[in-house]
This record gives sequence, structure tokens and C-alpha cells, in this order.
Amino acid sequence: MARLPSLSAPSSRGDRRFSAFAARIKGRGNKSIEDIYQASKVFADGSTGLTWREAKGKRAVNADEVRALYSVLWEEYIAENPHLLSVLTAASGLQDVFRQAGHTYQATELWRIRCAALGGVP
Repeated sequence: MARLPSLSAPSSRGDRRFSAFAARIKGRGNKSIEDIYQASKVFADGSTGLTWREAKGKRAVNADEVRALYSVLWEEYIAENPHLLSVLTAASGLQDVFRQAGHTYQATELWRIRCAALGGVP
């Protein structure tokens, strides 16, 4: 089975189709997953809708809601691009070179989607 390289971007590493920056959802105005995810954060001062650059790395007060949205966004992206599911199911592992403990990452979500497609539990 093929092993997918790093799924992070913007970077020359990995398969950009699985990058939150490159993955765009047609049903959401063709915005990237990263743009939608970061703009959905609400901060302690009440601000929201920031660009990904402004919001990235900042702790949101609606963290559970934003984390759930991130899962939904990846599901929508794969549903719009069903040919990518075969790439995921053929993978023997996924990694994210920029992963930090306690954060949400595409490798985790994509592995969950892969396992569900194969009838397993992540």
C-alpha cells in the first residue's frame, strides 16, 4: 500500500489535494478549508471572521464548535471529490509535519474518513 507523504501546506511536501490551504469546497463559495475554519473562530473579545493569517494560532472560545466544523469541512471536500477517497483508502499512513499537540489537523480528519470508508474505527 502507498504511504501518503506530509499532508501539510503551503509546502512542496505532500499531496496538495489534502492540504487545508489548497482543498476548496465548491458548496461553500470555493473557499479553502483553512479559510472557512479560521474565519469560524470566535475570540474572547468577540471578534470573528478574521483571515486565516490573523486567526491562525489564536485560541478560540468556540473551540469545540470549530473542531466539529473542521471535521465536516473535510467530509464535504471528500464528498465533492470522491476520487480522492481511493487515494486515502490505499494509504498505509498519514502524517502532518507541522502537527502540534492539542491542535486540529487534516491528517487526523483524513485518517478518520479513511477508516470509516473501510468500515473501521480510527
